[in-house]
Amino acid sequence: MKKSTEDAEYIEKVLRSKINITTGLKLTEPNDWIIDTVQMLLNCYPILRKFHHKNMGIEELQALILKLSEYLEMHYSEDDELIFVDLTEMKTLMPFKELILWVILALLKNKTHVNFKFNEEIFDDIKVSKTDVIDYLCDNSYFLKNSTKKECHFTLSVAAILGCDYYNQNPIITSLVAIQQYYKKDLSLIDYIDYRKTAQNINKKPRLKMQSSSIKIDL
Repeated sequence: MKKSTEDAEYIEKVLRSKINITTGLKLTEPNDWIIDTVQMLLNCYPILRKFHHKNMGIEELQALILKLSEYLEMHYSEDDELIFVDLTEMKTLMPFKELILWVILALLKNKTHVNFKFNEEIFDDIKVSKTDVIDYLCDNSYFLKNSTKKECHFTLSVAAILGCDYYNQNPIITSLVAIQQYYKKDLSLIDYIDYRKTAQNINKKPRLKMQSSSIKIDL
């Protein structure tokens, strides 16, 4: 367990450094939530357990994540600052651990955003209580809907999700959100997104807001 903790601490430090370079957002303090999240990924996926910070660098980590993405059939395309992910064949949202994999993969490839494309039916058919990833998408992305094509797009800010320490959120606000989510649990995802709004973590940081707002997605 100690090894995976040390590896996670090293990876978190490297991710912070890359965020500083790619966005100009200065993150100087270790983020315990990200460290625990990275440690969760190291423990979840056997291929990532091969990483050891004492004899492997970030290039080796990127290679391992690319191998894992191939194994998980994480197909994507790239354009400028974006990774595009077409998930219209999925019948549900991705689990949280896959969301974080996409975020880390994008950052390691020097991308600032990930665009997820979903089939609109998912958001009409699934209740908010059936997914644990929707709040992270809402907090860290801008949401667009193409009713003609029946598609939903989240343009996710990599720096917003990796730059937020969810352990150190305002406890009153966090409690209120948890209570509100409980009472909204029977809403469809599309109604919940409208209720929650989006991009709370992006909009807190003017640099990230300007960066995300400048990206145009061809729907």
